[in-house]
Amino acid sequence: MTGLGLTTRIFGIDRAGTEDMRRTNAALMAVSFLLLFGAAVAALMLADRARTNTDAVARTIEVRSELLSVLNLLQGTETGQRGYLLTRETKYLEPYNQARFEIEQTLTSLEGRVADNPRQHKRVEALHDTVRQRIAILDGTIAMAREGDFEGAIRIVGNDRGKALMDEARRLASEAISEENALLAARAEKAKRSHTWLFVSLIGALSASFILAMLSIQLARRQFLTMKERRDQLARLNEELEKRVAERTREAEKARALAEAEAERAEYERGRVELLLRDVTHRVGNNLAMVSSLLRMQQTKVEDGEARSALETARGRIQTISTAQRRLRLGADLQSTRADELLEAVVSDLADSTLENGTITIRSTFDPLIVASRDATTLAVVLGELVSNAIKHAFHGRSSGEITASFTLGPDGVPVLAVVDDGIGMGEASEGRPGQGGLGTMIIENLSRQYAGEIKKHRNEAGGTSVFITLPKLQVRQPETVSEEGAEL
Repeated sequence: MTGLGLTTRIFGIDRAGTEDMRRTNAALMAVSFLLLFGAAVAALMLADRARTNTDAVARTIEVRSELLSVLNLLQGTETGQRGYLLTRETKYLEPYNQARFEIEQTLTSLEGRVADNPRQHKRVEALHDTVRQRIAILDGTIAMAREGDFEGAIRIVGNDRGKALMDEARRLASEAISEENALLAARAEKAKRSHTWLFVSLIGALSASFILAMLSIQLARRQFLTMKERRDQLARLNEELEKRVAERTREAEKARALAEAEAERAEYERGRVELLLRDVTHRVGNNLAMVSSLLRMQQTKVEDGEARSALETARGRIQTISTAQRRLRLGADLQSTRADELLEAVVSDLADSTLENGTITIRSTFDPLIVASRDATTLAVVLGELVSNAIKHAFHGRSSGEITASFTLGPDGVPVLAVVDDGIGMGEASEGRPGQGGLGTMIIENLSRQYAGEIKKHRNEAGGTSVFITLPKLQVRQPETVSEEGAEL
């Protein structure tokens, strides 16, 4: 039996007998969820409404309190005024001034609290205007008293103007308080209804939660009753799966062993190719060295000076290629090499083979750059030609000098091959040097042209000649980006 078949049996036990129960439970659960959700939404809305009603009730109480405070403060200003006029003592002006300051602040705050009730706001503005008029009269009487006219101030107090304003203020405040009392009663009734509906919503939410709990208990009970049978079937399924896993593991082990054998075989073939390549390269280098030796032997038999010079030049070029082949050290990719190591070997061999008295020195500056093995051999030939030309032609009539060879990256990232000497310069001994049309020049120009090379030469201010060859199409890389593990070929 397959794993899929066992799974179908496990989750299909008594499917026909339990389908009706599942539909019923699903319907009841859906209704319960709807009830719970509706009750929760209603509770949130009613709670928000209850908070709003509570805030409105609190604001109504604050408005009533401030209206009463205005009347008390206004009464306090009259008391302070009359005390000052009767006793002529300034101590009664302190509570007067304090009450006058507080009544203005209270009325301003009161106008802001009733701003959403146009009728009440208009009534408070009228009260504010009446209070201002009454305080203006009080301020006038106090000003007259301060100037010494107490009798005139008392006569103003005795007229009916102040009493009429005070009665008007009391009437307006009473009407405002009556309206706030009516609003308070309405808001209290609304808050009561909100609390009632909130209680009903909470009861509904509790009922829905109870129904959900009962459904959960029923479903858990049914699952518990079928758990043992399913556990047994799962155990049988696990046993079969374990057998299949064991079979697949054995197959995987066999495939891994085959893969390891193939990898070992590939590594063996790679090593074999490396050995063959190393052997071929050594054979080429050795054969070229043998050709160089034969040319040297032939050179000793030739009496004509021009022929001897031509053989010596040819032997030097073959020796340079032989050195490049024997000293070539390939990287792990079997296609690239370190240019600095190879060029250093070429310069060293040229110094050993051509500088006899040691009065001419060769210095080298080679950046550690990676190039293709084919390009490395070409660079070795070009460098050999440049250094050989400098050795032969730069120091006529001189017993000492210095040659500097370099291969570096310019500021623009273009490789530059350069040979600089401190000899006699191009003007005095330039025959056979680059640019004079000899075979060496032809070799240098043809090989440099492969990399869009540009040859620049000039006479140094301090003496000597500098030759720079820019190689924009030569592909170079830094050592850290290329694996340098390889074998010397």
